[in-house]
Amino acid sequence: MSERLANRVLLIGWDAADWTLLRPMLQAGEMPALAGLIERGASGNLATIHPVLSPMLWTSIATGKRPYKHGIHGFVEPAPDGSGVRPITSTSRTTKAIWNILSQSSLESNVVGWLASHPAEPIRGTVATDYFLHPESLCGGPDRIPADACWPERLRPVLENLRVNPRDIDAEALLPFVPLAAKQDVSGDARIGQLASLLARAASAHAVACATMSQESWDFTAVYYDMIDQIGHHFMQYHPPAMPGVSAADAAMFGDVVRGCYRFHDMMLQAMLELAGDDATVIIVSDHGFHSGDMRTGTDGFQNPTAWHREQGMVCASGPGIRPGETLRGASLLDVTPTILTLLGLPVGKDMDGRPWLEALEPAGEPDYVDSWDDVPGESGIRPPSPDAVLDSSPEMLQVLADLGYLDAPSGEIKDQVNETRVQLKTNLALAMMDGGEVDGAMALWAELAEDQSQSAAMRRSARAELADCLGRQGRHEQCQSLLMQLRDEAPDDPVLLFKLAQLKLRVGEPDAAIALINALTGPVAESVPTLVLKAQCLMTLRSLDAAAELFDQVLKLDADNAMAYAGLSRVALLNDDARGAADLALRAIELDTQLPAAHHTLGHALLGLGRRAEARLAWQASLRIDPEQPELRRSLARLGASDAAEHNGRQDITGKASAPSC
Repeated sequence: MSERLANRVLLIGWDAADWTLLRPMLQAGEMPALAGLIERGASGNLATIHPVLSPMLWTSIATGKRPYKHGIHGFVEPAPDGSGVRPITSTSRTTKAIWNILSQSSLESNVVGWLASHPAEPIRGTVATDYFLHPESLCGGPDRIPADACWPERLRPVLENLRVNPRDIDAEALLPFVPLAAKQDVSGDARIGQLASLLARAASAHAVACATMSQESWDFTAVYYDMIDQIGHHFMQYHPPAMPGVSAADAAMFGDVVRGCYRFHDMMLQAMLELAGDDATVIIVSDHGFHSGDMRTGTDGFQNPTAWHREQGMVCASGPGIRPGETLRGASLLDVTPTILTLLGLPVGKDMDGRPWLEALEPAGEPDYVDSWDDVPGESGIRPPSPDAVLDSSPEMLQVLADLGYLDAPSGEIKDQVNETRVQLKTNLALAMMDGGEVDGAMALWAELAEDQSQSAAMRRSARAELADCLGRQGRHEQCQSLLMQLRDEAPDDPVLLFKLAQLKLRVGEPDAAIALINALTGPVAESVPTLVLKAQCLMTLRSLDAAAELFDQVLKLDADNAMAYAGLSRVALLNDDARGAADLALRAIELDTQLPAAHHTLGHALLGLGRRAEARLAWQASLRIDPEQPELRRSLARLGASDAAEHNGRQDITGKASAPSC
């Protein structure tokens, strides 16, 4: 497919936008611009990847690659000379972003506010980096735009004129978010100041995006807004029903901030749609969702911030090249760049981890491929690593980054901060490799962290626990158990160790022992979603199917898009000889998370029960690609192949009954 399906593409990033909040607002008519896009286009869930850290995720969106391929592993990084810590930079990215690929393909882009885009890259088009959106905190003063915050340099006066200063946000501008502010004196409330700052950042990004769209020639525009995510961390505890511990007065004052934020984004969307015109293809994505109900974790959105994030983000696409009325299933944030390349008639990199959404594209066809865009010659604007890029490791800079939620509050000497940053980046990389199935690489990193004497005993123990998890994933169960038991001797009440031991016991076919360990858990972890899922899997293995189904249903009441719960219910249906129900539930699980081997495994059995042998084979092959350590499934697949061959040759069917999938 070399045909260009879209004249131009507008990509809008709404960090943490969530269908659980959007759907009731859409039904109430509060999001008319988004409603129109959904009606005219395709939409669905967008699965995130791990760890759920924004610079890593938005760089994956912009490259189609997992973090261990693109090089961005956190919010901050050590300076190359080891003299301090600086915010993550575009020079740390080790692969071409979509705008680099388009630039060397003679297409023009506008990039506004994208995370890890500073210093600006000299592409065909314009760039206003993420530093532009934090002038007071990252640029040394309220009226200063740093060097390299824009490309080309002629854009600087535009940025200076369009930037909105929080001091210019008056009380009237805040009334859609805090209506009661008109009746009370809130001038001394720090939360009002924070709201004004977030509103100014979003308005600044929007102003620059609109200006470049209207004044520049473009084939692709990408604009990133962080306001929904930041509003969630600052104000979600007040969202109805307010969390326990929130006063009635605060709930009344700030209870409408989250909804006001979404309405504001819809207003900005409407303006951008009018500028883009009907010939533009528009894609809106979020990198993850945000808990707004019973899964909220307290009244401090910055205490364990990733715990507030839901696995499912949102996506909506509309315009030329998009089939109206299509529901996107099994979509991942890794798919965004491959889809945009296909829309613009360019080949997809075989080294990209995502796929184009062919089911939502028209006319239908297969995309073209290139081994890697990194090997394609041409001026792309990508910057080489630079030891001098935006280095500021002062205590003031580190405190600013902590205030923004980018890292823990700085303490100690610079060398300690540098070392802590290196450890955190290595930890994030190991987690990303585990998430992508690169277990060998993750093991090497966990082994290094486990031996790092600069870290506390608890941190080294945590690394050893992850190392044990890797051993379990490789099927080295005895080594996994030996290491976990050593760790349990050191910390007998550590809930993480108890949980991992329970996982192992289930994996080796000891569900009773697993349940005993689960029952020993206390506190919030005992009622957490992962614990409920694990206990339900144990009950299912013991053939206590009604009890297992009840627990899976309980999980879905807490998290309506929990893929593991749907996968579990699918297997319950299969064990109850309901092949049709099992297939439907397995497909729902796969729609939410394409990387669940058990869901593909169960789907294969269900399809086989429905007589759809060829599709069953594909499902089992998909399961094995994700998790090769399934010897019984390999035997089942071999028997199915032998049976098909025998049937083809007119011989008697020699299949045996395939085993039920394990957890």
